[in-house]
Amino acid sequence: MRVTGFDIVAGRVFVPSGLHKVGQAMITGLTDPATINDQHDRRMLWRILALSMLVRGLLATFTPLGVDEAYAIAVAREFSWSFFDHPPLAFWSPVVAANLTGVEHQLVFRAPALLYGSITTWLIYAIGSELGGSRAGLWAALLHATTPAFLLAGLIILPDGPLGVGSAYCVLWLVRIAKSSEPVPMTNWVLMGAGLAVALASKYQAAFIPIATLSFMLISPVGRRWFRLPGPYVAALIGLIGLAPVLLWNVQNDWASFSFHGGRTGKGLHPENLTLMLVGQVLYLLPPVIVMAAVALWRGLRSDQAERLLLALIAFGPIIAFNIVYLLSAKSFPHWTMPGWIFALPLIGAMLSHASPMNLRRTRRYLIGFAAPVIVLLFVFSLHSVTGFLGRYSDSPPAWDQTADMFDYNPLYQQLMERGDLENIDLIAANTWISAGFMSGAMQGKWPVRVLSGPKHHFQFMTGHTKTGRALVLDPVLIAQGSENLEKMLKLALQIDPSAKALESVVLNRGSKPYITVNVIQLTIEN
Repeated sequence: MRVTGFDIVAGRVFVPSGLHKVGQAMITGLTDPATINDQHDRRMLWRILALSMLVRGLLATFTPLGVDEAYAIAVAREFSWSFFDHPPLAFWSPVVAANLTGVEHQLVFRAPALLYGSITTWLIYAIGSELGGSRAGLWAALLHATTPAFLLAGLIILPDGPLGVGSAYCVLWLVRIAKSSEPVPMTNWVLMGAGLAVALASKYQAAFIPIATLSFMLISPVGRRWFRLPGPYVAALIGLIGLAPVLLWNVQNDWASFSFHGGRTGKGLHPENLTLMLVGQVLYLLPPVIVMAAVALWRGLRSDQAERLLLALIAFGPIIAFNIVYLLSAKSFPHWTMPGWIFALPLIGAMLSHASPMNLRRTRRYLIGFAAPVIVLLFVFSLHSVTGFLGRYSDSPPAWDQTADMFDYNPLYQQLMERGDLENIDLIAANTWISAGFMSGAMQGKWPVRVLSGPKHHFQFMTGHTKTGRALVLDPVLIAQGSENLEKMLKLALQIDPSAKALESVVLNRGSKPYITVNVIQLTIEN
């Protein structure tokens, strides 16, 4: 049968052969010296952009929203100048898209991320072209489109999406300015500052760009001349506009964001966490890409071309800083370094544009050998998160199946409405900030949400945090944990309201099998 763009035959999953053939043809075209011409390269760029959008669009359409995505949408439904976890741009984007279209669907919510991903691929192409011509740009674009970390950044609702656009646009103009042997128009600096503003309004890692630029101005003869120009100062002031909403919100909320992120590091050294994060970075970037990136960055640092030195410095900032954080943290995430690794891609492109045919063929084999299985696995994961087909021979979800954090909770609303459980309800309550995000989405954001225990993240700054009245506690858990969790939640509810009572739980299917139990408790919150 045909399901969401896949063929399922005897338990095996095949990505449509056309995608594989087109992808292989693109890589082959890049490794054939006879194809080097402007018209061919323009066609290749559009093919990369189109195929990347197709792959990401399919995944965005059928993969349920994840934890961070559901949370971002939930907290952004109530306007805030910034948010506890991140600057505002990535949080605003999905809600604005839904409000403009009037449609609440995961594809609509992810549409801005898809757009950000494509724009960033084009900008990475442009940076690569500045370094080594259109062929270098094409290699950089292809790597950006196929590397798992950046493919996901152009798919999932994360701050990395708009960060990629803003930072790449900023760096493109920096590279052009560094390349120029003549004074550049003030417009160049203004555009560079505009990109920095977008980046700073997206994610705090953007701060490494001005830090790296200042380092370049100190160590490079080209950079030292910039101190005498008004351009860098104008660009810095424009960039600070993007940080203004963050500063405004934090001033009003006791610098909560900075306190939260400042607590990422722990006490002592954690080499086991650093090892895990290094493995994660290799998987996010793919082994051949991270090896080429390390070589390209080292060459960039030693280059006598100002633009390559500048790009290497910008890349190294997040890479070095967050690997130190990994060593000092007990828990972290490997994608924190990706805002640095992304700028190794144009340097790789410049390196490959001068590689021998033999090395290019070897690179092609490595990229196809590593990237194709990863993309297939993403499609398999997407299909399983919707249908549960990998566990179809089990009576209950297998112990290894922990995909509850990517589940479609939308049917919950209709079932509760039909039962009448949502009548005269003033707010929705959840046990954790994770559940609160999912339940807010399931209820279409129609009620304020209150988190009852544990870290509350941005929910503590929303109206639901102090809202009182009749509440419905919704607690989603794997079906095997339903009864155990109901007892815990009822005990917590009785401490808030001695008359709290459990209603009939709602069972939600994944595919044709029960997968999630949503425990439902009715209570009154008075303070």
